[in-house]
Amino acid sequence: MPARTPRLIGRCLTLLAIVMLPLAARAGEPVTLKASDGGTVYGTLNRAGGHAGAILLLFHQAGASRHEYDPLVPVFTKMGYDTLAIDQRSGDGLFGGRNETVDKRGGSTGYLDALPDLEGALAWAKAHHYARIALVGSSYSSSLAIVLAARHPRDVAAVASFSPGEYFDDDKNLVKRAAAKVAVPFYITTPPEEEDRVGEVLRDAHGADITHFRQAHGVHGASTLVQSRDPRGYAANLRSFSDFLRRALPAKAR
Repeated sequence: MPARTPRLIGRCLTLLAIVMLPLAARAGEPVTLKASDGGTVYGTLNRAGGHAGAILLLFHQAGASRHEYDPLVPVFTKMGYDTLAIDQRSGDGLFGGRNETVDKRGGSTGYLDALPDLEGALAWAKAHHYARIALVGSSYSSSLAIVLAARHPRDVAAVASFSPGEYFDDDKNLVKRAAAKVAVPFYITTPPEEEDRVGEVLRDAHGADITHFRQAHGVHGASTLVQSRDPRGYAANLRSFSDFLRRALPAKAR
């Protein structure tokens, strides 16, 4: 073997490592946490760099997984927020990837059954000393995020609800009652054809900081922020939500 061959191989490996660094960063850190009922929940933590003082807890819609947020995580981390996206026990493979929590449990559950998973994510963020925690929900999980914010008023700094509704058969007033108790900055939005659901959720709400953004164009859930899923509306919708985050949840050092 020529003497320069090992050096050439070493340089190639170094170059490959440099090329792969952005991919590794985008992959995030795997997280395993405990739901409030003791179940195991799988997620991904992405850090903004430095010492982010705020974290967004990202909850997916029905039939989906944490991968619903894959296109949005780089946007949020660039804004200075750490993110934790979890696989709830109610979900599947919509938007690609797999729902690890569902896979390990052997099947998906009902929507309301997933509330302990959200509670576990909030407990995880508190245990990791985040001073400002925002809940971001999509479809059924956006309703659960409202319920969670109402139950933990001292632990949640803001809540964002994309396409909420009274999705739970056992109690068709659960989300309305919870929304009436939310006192933190509260962002709520849905596509035009679903506006009646938002009106129902906000029927008794009287918080001092409610941002009800009416989309000109949109799709169901947090996917309305993603260009490939909502090419007509995503830019305005993402701008509105970003403005809310910057105002309601300043990203400061811990």
